[in-house]
Amino acid sequence: MSARNKKPSICVLGGGTAGLGAAYLAARAGAATEVFERRTIPGGLSLTRHTGDGFYHDLGGHRYYSPSRYLAPFLAGLLGDELIWTPRKSRFYLGGRFFDYPVQFTDVARKLPVTKSAKMLYDYVAEKFRSGNRREASFENWVVHRFGRALYEFNFENYTRKVWGMEPSVLSADWAALRIKGLSLGKVVKEFFARKADIATLVDRFLYPRHGIGQISHFLQKAAEERGSRVHLGSEVVKVRHDGKRVTSVTARDTKGRTTTKKPEYVTSSIDLDLLVRALDPPPPPAVLAAVSELTYRALVILFIRINQPQVTRDSWIYFPDESIPFSRWHEPKNWSPAMVPDADRSSLVVEFFADEGDAFWNAPAEELLELTLKHGRRLGLLTGAETGKVDKVLTPRAYPVWKVGYRKSLQVILDYLERLTNLSLIGRNGRFYYCTIDESLISGFTAVANFLEGKRTGPEPLPIEIPDNALGYLGLSSADLVEADGERWSRND
Repeated sequence: MSARNKKPSICVLGGGTAGLGAAYLAARAGAATEVFERRTIPGGLSLTRHTGDGFYHDLGGHRYYSPSRYLAPFLAGLLGDELIWTPRKSRFYLGGRFFDYPVQFTDVARKLPVTKSAKMLYDYVAEKFRSGNRREASFENWVVHRFGRALYEFNFENYTRKVWGMEPSVLSADWAALRIKGLSLGKVVKEFFARKADIATLVDRFLYPRHGIGQISHFLQKAAEERGSRVHLGSEVVKVRHDGKRVTSVTARDTKGRTTTKKPEYVTSSIDLDLLVRALDPPPPPAVLAAVSELTYRALVILFIRINQPQVTRDSWIYFPDESIPFSRWHEPKNWSPAMVPDADRSSLVVEFFADEGDAFWNAPAEELLELTLKHGRRLGLLTGAETGKVDKVLTPRAYPVWKVGYRKSLQVILDYLERLTNLSLIGRNGRFYYCTIDESLISGFTAVANFLEGKRTGPEPLPIEIPDNALGYLGLSSADLVEADGERWSRND
């Protein structure tokens, strides 16, 4: 290969969806690629655990939906018959009743006392006519200004406090703007009467791999390795050397203590941003390390329960914002795909307890968490206890970057410093300290490597939601792929 056509060597830190997406595109382009992932299973936060007795489950439910017009055809080509459509039915339990989720105006109006529904409508209208300068630094401010306080207190306040372990007034408005984008009470009412979804959170079906979301990463890894990439599982990045302008080498250590050092031309990182900064050699200035110490994460404790009956409910998810219930959400994998259980007579539940590392949920034995689940499951008429089988407890540290009010100041200090390293691109959720979806993570990996192949890096601008033009050829995509095999044009809510 001539020097003109020689592809650069690339090192990928992290083997989640973003990192393996980067490795996949690099491998298809013929670039020498090494991936280092500290877990022994690919997928990062979007992995699927396969138990020894035939069950599959994700670390919490990860559904795929995307405004990208190319990503669904890409996944269809990657996964083939393993990619299926799954109906979505979600509810939340609050105040002694189950409600549709996302919140449906008519459902709430039918199930709540007239006075409470009228109060929600009154507060909503009052906010629309409220004048003056209104600060929106916090999650609470942002939601109240768009929905009114009564609906905020009914649907948002309790669950937000459970998920993040803090008051919504401490959580940044950025979280609300990202996760509740485009939604308002007015649009919900309009959606109900028009029967036409155009809001990101109102998706009534979604794409899902037959054996769990982790299949995406497994297929990406397999395809990358078939083209010469090397994926080192069980290898933690311990040192990232640099000269102040470029990353010069990366060192990883495997489970047996052996170290491997690579000297790539480009590096893309999806590992936790604070871990990347602390691995830098020489270390960054004290101001950057101080900013890193301000970054915090929320953990997740998963209780996986085998169910000795065909089904518990028909729901994809049930949310439990009621603070008298210790767990925050559960999902039934079989309702996402029948292949997630060993036979048709059995089911399972994935129960999520949001936690901080070292707290009561984090340290509780699996049997104690099961007893809590059964206690409240019986009270709600969802479980009897007789149907439950063996349980597993799975710890997921650093599951969610926490965006406190003012977090952007610290984050910007870190990003400004890393911007000096011109051969480094940050991708994925924890790599960017940005709560992105699985599709955005995958696209961020594609984008970083496509730019590397053109001799440039991807800057700290928001993660792209569409596969860029310079990546399409490497992925084998073209404008013809905007139409799916069934002839329907892909859209966010298809």
